[in-house]
Amino acid sequence: MLFTHRRALTRCMLLATTAALSSCGSGDATSNVSVQFSASNPDAAPFPSDRYTVADAAQLSGRRIALPKPDCVIRVSDCDDITMLNTLDGFSVTPRFTVPFTGDIDPATVTSESVYLLHVGSAGEPRAGARVGINQIAWDAPSRTLSFKSDELLLEHARYLLVVTDRVRDAQGRRLGGGDWLEVTTSLPVGREAEAGTYRDELRRALALLPPGAASPVAASLFTTQSATSELAQMAGQVKARTPASVDFMVATRDGAPARALMDVADVSRMLFRRQVGTTQFNDIEQPLASLQVVPGSVARVGYGYFNSPNYLTNTLQIPPMGTATGAPQQRGENKLLMQVFVPTGAKPAGGWPVVVFGHGFSDSLFGAPWSVASVLASYGLATASIHVMGHGGGTQGSLQATLAHGATLTLAANGRGIDVNGDGTIAATEGSTAPAPYGLIGARDTLRQTVVDLMQLVRQFEAGVDIDGDGAVDFDGKRVSYSGHSFGGVYGTMLLGVERSLVAGVPVVGGGNLVEATRLGSLRILRSTSLAGRTPSLINLPPLPGVPAPLNLQFDENMPLRNEPPLVKSVPGALAIASAFERAEWAQQAGAAAAYAPLIRKRPLPGHSAKPIIFQIAKGDKTMPNPTSSLIVRAGDFADRVTYFRNDLAYAANPALPKDPHGFTTGVTNPANRPHAIAAQRQIGEFLSSGGTLTIDPDGAAGLFETPLVGPLPEGLNFIP
Repeated sequence: MLFTHRRALTRCMLLATTAALSSCGSGDATSNVSVQFSASNPDAAPFPSDRYTVADAAQLSGRRIALPKPDCVIRVSDCDDITMLNTLDGFSVTPRFTVPFTGDIDPATVTSESVYLLHVGSAGEPRAGARVGINQIAWDAPSRTLSFKSDELLLEHARYLLVVTDRVRDAQGRRLGGGDWLEVTTSLPVGREAEAGTYRDELRRALALLPPGAASPVAASLFTTQSATSELAQMAGQVKARTPASVDFMVATRDGAPARALMDVADVSRMLFRRQVGTTQFNDIEQPLASLQVVPGSVARVGYGYFNSPNYLTNTLQIPPMGTATGAPQQRGENKLLMQVFVPTGAKPAGGWPVVVFGHGFSDSLFGAPWSVASVLASYGLATASIHVMGHGGGTQGSLQATLAHGATLTLAANGRGIDVNGDGTIAATEGSTAPAPYGLIGARDTLRQTVVDLMQLVRQFEAGVDIDGDGAVDFDGKRVSYSGHSFGGVYGTMLLGVERSLVAGVPVVGGGNLVEATRLGSLRILRSTSLAGRTPSLINLPPLPGVPAPLNLQFDENMPLRNEPPLVKSVPGALAIASAFERAEWAQQAGAAAAYAPLIRKRPLPGHSAKPIIFQIAKGDKTMPNPTSSLIVRAGDFADRVTYFRNDLAYAANPALPKDPHGFTTGVTNPANRPHAIAAQRQIGEFLSSGGTLTIDPDGAAGLFETPLVGPLPEGLNFIP
């Protein structure tokens, strides 16, 4: 029988449980410590578990989350979170597991041999599959709770079995017992419940897939992962099916008369962006014309035009949930978007200029980083096109004014995409980029997806043909569109590269696979502390910093280890609740997480897509997008061989005028110390994208400050320069 070999072992464990000094075949005593069992409390049994789902044929996973709610009068934020989670069709693809015990264990015995995952197939179709290890192990002694992460990105809408074996030892070195987990009739760890159920039957079938001779399981949990990328993939199809109207460049006035928003760079003596920062407040920002001369004379013209993109967001900055198997994303009107294009100098190629769509970073705009890279890219014959990200570029009443030769003035509306979400009369640098309360758990998930839609529509515009000068001829090659983007642009750019089939190649720069993790670990940690402080009840678990104004004084300790570290054994009151809040946010935001889309670039392309050539540029010791979260993308996409690693530790040691945080190493052309490194990194991008992704150069050759490819393992530590 399927269970014969395991019955003997588990029966022996049951006998040994009643006599602490008894032993089974190995001679090891069996402990009275076991994994906690509950059929109704997610905190009192291994989690995640499909016990907390319901069948839903409308979902690709066949399931939908159905978590119980706590007292919503007291735990208001937890209830808000669960409301959002219960719309999902499965659990996280980068899950954090919690396993509570009835007594103390030896955390050193928790390894990928004693606790692991088994891929058992798609929902309803269990089959033998790969074994997945664990990482980032932590033990909270007061609550006797073990937590850990999966060692790799899990497949979407797939079923996995979490297995805890008796190789985990108690504090006295004895093998774990089965406790309430062992079913009397089969001696299988499916839990002793009064009523049999579908979940227990599925758990039995999954346990039958364990190989003979495996360590005896003493607890198990079957769970189904969510469909993270399917909705955006559908949106990509809808965008491709559109026949777009032409980009409108007749959007300016020249000395009061209607004019095309196209300027010869040599004729521009000054350009001023009036950014709307409040109901009636504006900031004047001088545009860095010198940045267009990094390679002197390489940029001939800059143009501005408007196009329409389908909008999927509600006014609460959400994309409403749908059946991932049977539903279709619903468009909610259109967004009128500003596009900026830098055109190279020289004769236009026969098919038009190839284009690099460049994505700017968090709190930036199309008037920022794209200006830093346009000159070098133009020197390779590449046009650079950009738009504002959702929630960026100020309010919709912004404007751009250029002073031209002979004193003429060109003026145009420069609509930003910032929104006064809280109604205080100001528009902060990123206001409108994340969902407001009580939907805050999803963060920037849906605004990122909307940004990707807008970029796909921009690609579609180039495919359909863009005539920037109005002579009736197409000026850009719609078959040679590629992507690069910095920071936040590396995040949504990874998503874009996964779902946009027409892109030829891509170079994401210092992107992060998970924004919750990136902000938790880096210089934007204040975003996490303000989020924790804003919960009801607050989850801040450390006293405020004396003499430091709020919110900078908010401190917390989440007690979570990095990858490949020994098990973390440290008692921090309140840390478990913080870790749980972070896990829920990661879980809820995965449809907007770069790591979920990374496999689609070349490891598992979508049907009808081809694998794309890619370079992923990162920097050692990045404090804004820390190395562990960049490595998450690389591991998820399996492109460690495509990493270019800027060794800022070596560069800073040679020249302390460099910033300790190398986050802007690719775009920082205005810093004299960093300028050579920025140009070198940009030349790598230019060579790669102008060749259609066939030519990869080492940015600095034998100088050794760039590793192309990365030497050694992926950087999983923070590596900050003190």
